[in-house]
Amino acid sequence: MELFSSNQKPYLLDPNILVDSPLPILKSLSQLAKENLWAILLLCLVALLSLFYYVIRKKDSVPQTTQENLPTIDPYLEALEQLKILDSQKPRPETKPFIFRLSEILRLYVERQFNIPAMECTGEEFIQEISHHPLLRERFEEALNQFVQKGDRMKYSTDQFNLKELDELLVSARDFIEQAQEEWQKKQQSQQSEFNSSSVSSSK
Repeated sequence: MELFSSNQKPYLLDPNILVDSPLPILKSLSQLAKENLWAILLLCLVALLSLFYYVIRKKDSVPQTTQENLPTIDPYLEALEQLKILDSQKPRPETKPFIFRLSEILRLYVERQFNIPAMECTGEEFIQEISHHPLLRERFEEALNQFVQKGDRMKYSTDQFNLKELDELLVSARDFIEQAQEEWQKKQQSQQSEFNSSSVSSSK
């Protein structure tokens, strides 16, 4: 009996016959990456720009929120209030802590009202900063210089100072703050008047 019929082909049963491999249905990740390299880079760039924009916006919004929540402080009223508290302390603080606190009150007023970095300055540096400010240089440089010199002498001297001398220094600080506030207000009013005049002139 014949093993093969006349219409059968023997090589179809030969396992050694090479056949074509089937085409892959899905592509590998590396192939997809190569074919879409520019699209992937563009997407990465957009993502980085979006992240950068988000960080910048968030950074800018935090100080604004914090600033809105902070109460507005009037440098002049705050200074007078702190001077009143210092003057009313019983018993009166020792000379050194008293002078330090008095100087701090005066410097904080100057820093807030006249935008001068006064808190971190030495006495000499403080006077130099004052000399760069037109209003303070013209009206108060000599008085502030005397205040600083007298305060430093009382702070670092081994001599004993009576309450009258401390009171005189406190009065000089209060006088400066009141007079400086008055001059500052006059200057603000003058600038406002000039601005209003220029606005009226330009509108004609």
